[in-house]
Amino acid sequence: MSREEIIAKIKGIAENEKFKIDAFFFCGFPSGKPNQELMKACEKFIEADEADKADEAAVNALIAEMEAALKAESDVAEKDNITSSNEDVKLVLANKAVLFA
Repeated sequence: MSREEIIAKIKGIAENEKFKIDAFFFCGFPSGKPNQELMKACEKFIEADEADKADEAAVNALIAEMEAALKAESDVAEKDNITSSNEDVKLVLANKAVLFA
């Protein structure tokens, strides 16, 4: 995958987590438990990338938060959840070398 495709996935993860936060406040938990830390890590990386300041520390912080998010969620529980970001997170992690370029 290209860097642009990975960045698009990261933006999608941030948007998905924001949706879950909004849905939580309006309706309870209809869309799965929101992950504010993951959303903030994605947004911080995107901001740094857009300012051409996405250094190794920014990438490592994003990767650490994504790995923590996967450990916190059960694949079985997330399998039928259409708002789950797990598959996109796994895809970004599988292609994380692109982020260091």
